[in-house]
Amino acid sequence: MKTPALLTCMALLLSPLTALAEPGATRVAQWKDDKKSPFMLMFDDACPSQVFHAVPELKKRGMAATFYNYPGAGHYLADKSVWETTVPAMPGIAYGNHTINHKGFASVADAEKEIADANAVIMRLFAGKTPRLVSYADPGGVKNAISGAEIDAILAKNNLVRRPEFGGHGAGIAFHTAGDVLAAVDRGIGKGTPEYIIFHGVGGDWLSFPFTEFTQLLDGLESRRDSLWIADTLSVHKYETTRAKAEVKFKNDGPAQIRVLLTADVNLALYDQPLTLITQVPADWKKCQVAQGTTKVTVPVTNGEVRYAAVPGAAMVTLTPVR
Repeated sequence: MKTPALLTCMALLLSPLTALAEPGATRVAQWKDDKKSPFMLMFDDACPSQVFHAVPELKKRGMAATFYNYPGAGHYLADKSVWETTVPAMPGIAYGNHTINHKGFASVADAEKEIADANAVIMRLFAGKTPRLVSYADPGGVKNAISGAEIDAILAKNNLVRRPEFGGHGAGIAFHTAGDVLAAVDRGIGKGTPEYIIFHGVGGDWLSFPFTEFTQLLDGLESRRDSLWIADTLSVHKYETTRAKAEVKFKNDGPAQIRVLLTADVNLALYDQPLTLITQVPADWKKCQVAQGTTKVTVPVTNGEVRYAAVPGAAMVTLTPVR
């Protein structure tokens, strides 16, 4: 329990004008690791060409992506070992809910089963706490016998959040070349806004995006990693949502310790994405130990600042110099 006196001492909220005014002044980075913008690679329908072309290229680069499979499909089952063993083991990969059969909803009960069964596969393949958020994409080209409000209620019940819209971002529809996509990426970097592309076929199958263009796109993303946060869809959603409701307070305890309190007005059980903080430290600090709870890391000091990850609503962050 924080004392009223401590809360009073920490009550200075930061603004751009005060961010570098004194040791302890802290800002929340707009995006993870203070990157300029995020970019999301999304893949729908477990197309066989993704297994042969997209998955190996992503694995080679260690690049994050989200796959919206429907596990009831025959072509998914034909490549089940890849989808259920190889891909979940790749760093940065997440699965989104695209329903179990991609057939639309005949009734509320049918929709609940289609969505719950797909969620069960994701929970089985990706270890983690429950309940937790899962990204959701509506099946395209199908008919539903229930209302959008009824679908929204099912999504809320299952802790699902809709991904960004398909329109204007489909590979083979809105984007035909690597250059098309990279132009959007660069616009996002310039504006600090998220960008994304949604694939079906990669060098084959339906709505195909040429494989040579795909590899050129990944190379282009790789060359922009200094500015670009390449992330799964849900991580971007959680970071953006939490950052918008975050509040930072600090207390400068003198030349050898700074304390930072990070809070966020969100459901922290579901929105558990760490945020990146940048804190001003004394000029003579060269390295800094950052401790939050039992987590301790040593980070470099660059231009009088330290950058680190912190979990909102957890223990206070303590920064001390490493001599």
